Amino acid sequence: MRKKLLAILLILSVLLTACGYVVVEDKDRITIGSALGFSASAEEEIIEADESAVLYDSEIDPDIPLTLKAGMKGEEVKTLQNLLKTYGFMTGRADGIFGKQTETGVINAQTYKEKIDREEAEIRKREQIEKIKAAQEAAKKNLYALYADDELSASKMEADFSLVKIAAKPFEEEKMQIQKGVCDQVLLDYLKNDFIRYTQTLQKGSRGEDVKRLQTKLYAANYLPGGIDGQFGNDTFLAVKYFQRLNGLKETGVADEKTQLILFSDDLKVAEKPIYPYKVEISISKQKVYVYQWHFGSYSKLVKTMTCTTGTKETPTPLGTFKMGGPCGRWYFFKKFDCWAQYASRIVGGILFHSVIYSEKDESTLRQSTVNALGSRASHGCVRLSVENAEWIYRNIAAGTTCRIYN
Repeated sequence: MRKKLLAILLILSVLLTACGYVVVEDKDRITIGSALGFSASAEEEIIEADESAVLYDSEIDPDIPLTLKAGMKGEEVKTLQNLLKTYGFMTGRADGIFGKQTETGVINAQTYKEKIDREEAEIRKREQIEKIKAAQEAAKKNLYALYADDELSASKMEADFSLVKIAAKPFEEEKMQIQKGVCDQVLLDYLKNDFIRYTQTLQKGSRGEDVKRLQTKLYAANYLPGGIDGQFGNDTFLAVKYFQRLNGLKETGVADEKTQLILFSDDLKVAEKPIYPYKVEISISKQKVYVYQWHFGSYSKLVKTMTCTTGTKETPTPLGTFKMGGPCGRWYFFKKFDCWAQYASRIVGGILFHSVIYSEKDESTLRQSTVNALGSRASHGCVRLSVENAEWIYRNIAAGTTCRIYN
């Protein structure tokens, strides 16, 4: 029996050494912990854990000089900002001042790191469980062999095997609290040395923190007009294609490894950001005004279609491409024709966008005939619009915007 006990202890010592787990003693039996040389207190029976199991320090040490937080300034803050921008956690300038944008960037980075840590912890946990199962099966086989010739073999084996199960209880990974928006040494080292730019291919239908990071970087580099929501939709697809086109990659709209390695680096080509968000076109034959918005590299998104009145054949609206002069009057008086119009914006020279015509500077004096003429050539060269459309042009189309007039 003594030999059997020693054999059991040997099995358990191998199991404990291989897996590194907590030993809990049963005081009603010969204790495995004391037999293997451990102390009697269950709370103290912890074999040294893998340091990687701790996600963060429980407290941020105020003596660490590289703990960065709101209100701080300097080169280290600028370094942090550049890292946050490079990896898609922050937009804006790296100005060395820890403000609201930087704080938001740090929170984004912390959230992302927590996700990665959870995934890695889950992998380690699965690996540990598999080790435990394999070690337990081996221990059980050995116990069966030891008790094969004993009258009370079944009960004794089950009792001793229960100690194997207790001994093989895995550590719970300790998730320490972090200060949201404060960059501690752990996060800074992660961004400087351990950050992995590519973890998975992203495409239409993908969602989550990786998509949000992708969108943030595309937005910061002028490829995505907005919509940072963590969902890979059509705008993100077009933005990825636009990025691939300007950076010499195959235009697939899929953010594969090659695409992300360039995007999350300092070698990417930043897209041109237009000075003017819109381009205006006027079709004489259709008596329509079209407003196009800058969209993934060109003025290609039609955002407004308006019915207009252009000049007659005797007093035509000039054809060509012009740089508009911008707003020139909430109310505008045409002295030559003794009439008024609202929301005038200069196209070129004396040619304006403006509303339908009034006899006086008073909305009650509207000339209904000019409303009825919308959609036909009836002006002296200007482009008349409804009051609503004239106001939209007045408030949204800046001086310098391109206006193309064609037949």
